[in-house]
Amino acid sequence: MAPGGAHEKRKRRRFARIKEAARELFRDQGYDRTTLRQIAKKARVSAATIVYYFGEKRDLLELLFNEEHRLVSEQAALELSEDKEFLDQSIDGFRHYYRYFGAHPQYARAIMTGSTFYDPSVPDPSPAGQSIARSIARIKRTVEIARKRGEIALDESDDALALLIFEIYHNQCRYWLSAAKPDVEHGLAQLRHALSIIHRGFAAGGAAR
Repeated sequence: MAPGGAHEKRKRRRFARIKEAARELFRDQGYDRTTLRQIAKKARVSAATIVYYFGEKRDLLELLFNEEHRLVSEQAALELSEDKEFLDQSIDGFRHYYRYFGAHPQYARAIMTGSTFYDPSVPDPSPAGQSIARSIARIKRTVEIARKRGEIALDESDDALALLIFEIYHNQCRYWLSAAKPDVEHGLAQLRHALSIIHRGFAAGGAAR
């Protein structure tokens, strides 16, 4: 094996150890109680190595979330069907995210706490920006299907409606995660109620004022 190849292999193994150590600690004892020193000890590297490759603790959290969010989004995308009504389609997709968050609520709260500010009109290549863009793109597809089915008559762009739905989902998810033990189906029922309100407005049609 070439010297460069051996170096890259060691680097990948080191990256994997750091990510796995951080994931376990964030989930087991919470983001706030986890330090870079603890992650470094568990991964058998120095804290300086983590900062060099990943940045600060928040950067590492967002990187891990983006990787997992991609997998959850792929599962949610499988729920898309032109035969489903808007509300059923929306909840079937969001259920994957709620189950993911519900399995590790402390981890989810840390993610939500740092995702307060964003501007979807400005491309953001960061892990946090990628996860937001991915969510909005999936939601937009549900909007396109609903419009094709005749469920949406509102004279607004699909992009604008997808962003509105994302903001409702994001806020509802935060409310849901405020519970000590978030119940997935209860949270989804609340989200469905919120979406049903705007769905009636979507169906009413007419130009937005």
